[in-house]
Amino acid sequence: MELHELLQKQAESLREGRDFAVVTTVEADGLARTSGKMLVYPDGAICGTVGGGMWEKSAVQDALRCLAERRNAVRVYDFSGQLQEAGIRCQGKLTVFIEYCSSSRTQLVVVGGGHVGNAVIRAAKAVGFAVTLADTRGEAEIGPSIREADVFIPLGRFEDIAAVKLPEHPFYVVSTYGHQVDAAALGGVLSRKDAAYIGMLGSRKKVKAIFGQLKERGVSSETLRQVYAPIGLDLGGETPEELAVSIVGEMLAVKYGRNCGHLSRQANEPL
Repeated sequence: MELHELLQKQAESLREGRDFAVVTTVEADGLARTSGKMLVYPDGAICGTVGGGMWEKSAVQDALRCLAERRNAVRVYDFSGQLQEAGIRCQGKLTVFIEYCSSSRTQLVVVGGGHVGNAVIRAAKAVGFAVTLADTRGEAEIGPSIREADVFIPLGRFEDIAAVKLPEHPFYVVSTYGHQVDAAALGGVLSRKDAAYIGMLGSRKKVKAIFGQLKERGVSSETLRQVYAPIGLDLGGETPEELAVSIVGEMLAVKYGRNCGHLSRQANEPL
C-alpha cells in the first residue's frame, strides 16, 4: 500500500472515530525491507507492512497492547539467536515506533436525517462532534444531510442499526419519520449497549407509545429509563434549528456532567 493510501486510511479512520496504531520502521538491519509503515486496528486488522514474517507479527501484537493501554512505544525485534539455534540462516533486527492514534472528537450517530436530523448534524458539528448519519433514505430524499455528515451509512431497515459498524461509545439521536420506524431504530440502538447518550425526538404521547411497544418486545423499564425522551432541553423553540440547539445543549450537558442551571443564578454574589 502506497504512503498516500495509508494517509487517506488514517484520515478516514479518524473521521469514523476508529482507534488505530501506526507502526513505523525506525531501523532495519539485515532485513530485505529497510522501511515500512502499517496501521493496526483493535480487531487485529492491518493495512500496509513493515516487512512481514515474525518481525511484523510481533509488531502487530505489541501494537494491539498499545491500543489496549492507549500509549506509544518503541520496540526492537531481534530473532538472530533463535533462528541460528533452529539452523535457519535468516537474520535481522527491526526497530519500530508504535503510535497510538484516536480521534479526539466526540462521536454522534444521528439515526434519521430529516429536517431536525439535518439541523442536529449542523449544530453538533459546529461544537466539535464527529457525525455519522444512518438512514434508509438516500440522496433524493435526504441529500443535504448526507453531505453534511462526516460518514453516511445506508440502512435497509432502521432496526439494522443494531448490527452495522459504528464508532465506539457514541451519542445517539433517533429522529426518524414515524412511530414504527422510531421504535425499530430505538430498539436497535438499545441492543448495542455501548451508548454514552441516547435521545429520541417526539412528544410525550409518542414516547409513551413507543416505549410501550418496546416493553412488549422485552425491553426493560430500566433500559428505557436511560433514554432522553422527549429529547432536548426545555427552551421553548419549535423550528428544526431551535430543536437542534436544545438537543445539542442536552448532549453537551451530559458530556460535561452538568445540570443546565442558569449561570446568572449560580453566582455567589449579586452583580
